[in-house]
Order: sequence, then C-alpha cells, then structure tokens
Amino acid sequence: MRLLLRFLLGLYLTVVGVGGCAPALPPAAAGVAWQPGRYVQESYRSPDFHAEKTTYTLSSLTVEEAVGVTPEEFLPIFREEWTRAWQAAGLKTAAAADSAGLSGTVHHLSLKGAAFRRLTGRLRGSLTISGTITRGQEILFAFRDRVEVSSPLAPGPAPPKEREIFLRQLARETVYHLLNELLLQGFTAESG
Repeated sequence: MRLLLRFLLGLYLTVVGVGGCAPALPPAAAGVAWQPGRYVQESYRSPDFHAEKTTYTLSSLTVEEAVGVTPEEFLPIFREEWTRAWQAAGLKTAAAADSAGLSGTVHHLSLKGAAFRRLTGRLRGSLTISGTITRGQEILFAFRDRVEVSSPLAPGPAPPKEREIFLRQLARETVYHLLNELLLQGFTAESG
C-alpha cells in the first residue's frame, strides 16, 4: 500500500512539474508599446490617461483555455471581484456613453490539485490575462499579466466552498495587480 501511495505521489509530482510550465504572454495589441510593469508584467499607458478621473465599464471578458475549471464558474466571480475592488478604490463604474471600457481575455486559466487535494492538501491556480481600457477607438491603458496563487497547506477532506473561495482569491489577486498598476503609477518607495 505504501509503495502504491509513493508511486502515485511521484507520478503526480512529475505531472505537475511537467504541466506547470507557464504559457507565454499573449501578443501585443496594435499600436501599443509595452513597458515593464511594477505590478503587472507589462503595461502601456496613454500620456493623457488619468485613472482616478475616469468612469469604467467592464465591457467584455472571455476565457480562451481553461483546465480544471469552467469559464462559467470563474467569470461571474471575476466580475464581482472587479466591481468590489474598483468601488473600494474610489473608482467610478457606470454603463455610460462616455465611460472607458475595460475588456480582457484570460488566455489560460488553470486550477490544479483538486484530484489529489486529500493527499497534498493544496490547490494551485494560475491565469494569463491581457486587456485594454479604451474610450472609443483610443487605447488608454493596456496590460498583460500572469498570476499564480496557492492555497494554504491543509491535508484531509476539502472544506465546503473551498473551490469558490480559491477562485475568488485568484480573481482578487489579478484585479489587485491591475488596480495597483493603474493607481500607483509614478509613485516610488522614496516618495511615500
């Protein structure tokens, strides 16, 4: 029995090690000159864009590839976390004609470890996302990022709603990266 458990654990670790390679970032949007981001991997900001003075609408969000989770399960959670974080940061959200539209694509979404959760005690999630904030045809802000989260170590049976809470944590971390890049641009550790 022990030998079988060791074999299965070794096989699992091998599969996770090989399958854990992160996909490459998506290609750049037309007319966007990427700069390394402080909170996201890469971003572009229009010189006249002021994030705190803009009204936003989450216009579209799609998932291209999902492993271990369905887009129908993740997208409503992401939308809730986006709305909550935007409002908590004091940014305005409205479906107005003059609002800036935030659209994005989750190129790869992954939730791993659920099958062996009882043994390993941990879930791992990752996503690769890109998006733009536009007003009309003008790109005000664009970003590309890769986010990875891991649950606390807790072997044994999965607690109720663990999956939903974990997906919420992945969505929240992604939104926080974007908000920090939007609002903390130009601030340095020396400036306060």
